[in-house]
Amino acid sequence: MTNRITKPAIGLLLGLALLLGFVSQPAMAAKKVPVNLRVVTYKGQIVFDGTVNTGTAKIKPNADCLGGAAGPARTVVGPTALGLLYQASLQYKALRPLELSDGDFGFGICGIAGVSARDKEWWVLRQNYKDTMTGAETTKVKRGDKILLYLSKSYEDTTPDSLALNAPGKVRKGAKVKVRVFKYTGAGKRSVVEGAKVSGAKGALTDAQGYTTLTITGKTRLVARQGSLIPSNRVQVSIKK
Repeated sequence: MTNRITKPAIGLLLGLALLLGFVSQPAMAAKKVPVNLRVVTYKGQIVFDGTVNTGTAKIKPNADCLGGAAGPARTVVGPTALGLLYQASLQYKALRPLELSDGDFGFGICGIAGVSARDKEWWVLRQNYKDTMTGAETTKVKRGDKILLYLSKSYEDTTPDSLALNAPGKVRKGAKVKVRVFKYTGAGKRSVVEGAKVSGAKGALTDAQGYTTLTITGKTRLVARQGSLIPSNRVQVSIKK
């Protein structure tokens, strides 16, 4: 007998089954997406800046802090900010040791790369430059998102604006390159930055429109900084052959 159920029909039936809860979602849970993670301290130290594929993670808390404690591993389903940090730490030594606790309010981030939140310090979480309303465990991420974890000096202080650098990733040796620096408030409002310094290449401070021109003589890594603002993303610049 001919099978008359077409692929679209199968897809519709599967979708209805998922919606009604008749079928589990292992494929969705297993899917990984690339997300940028940046970890910075109030001292201006950039602990990590890179893109990592992240998805469902089985995480074991290993520290007693933030009202939580070490304990058995739990599975955090789907791409989340916490899963991103944890899976990045498995791949990159720069993020180890990673200290996490688990308590009544879920996982807590105690320390990253040996930098622990002490006294009034705490790890601020921003997604696409905006302060999140949820913790890392429940902050869902998607392909291309930018996650910032910033160690603030005090939960009583206003978190500084975040800098962002726009620059090309590949240029000719000796080229003069125009780059631009922006800043974002915790609400995600963007504006240009005057007087920012872009380290890694020779160039003046940014002008009133946020621009400066750099001379690139070799492979380099650019970062924008200004006062107490959170340093920008790193831009790796390579030389065209």
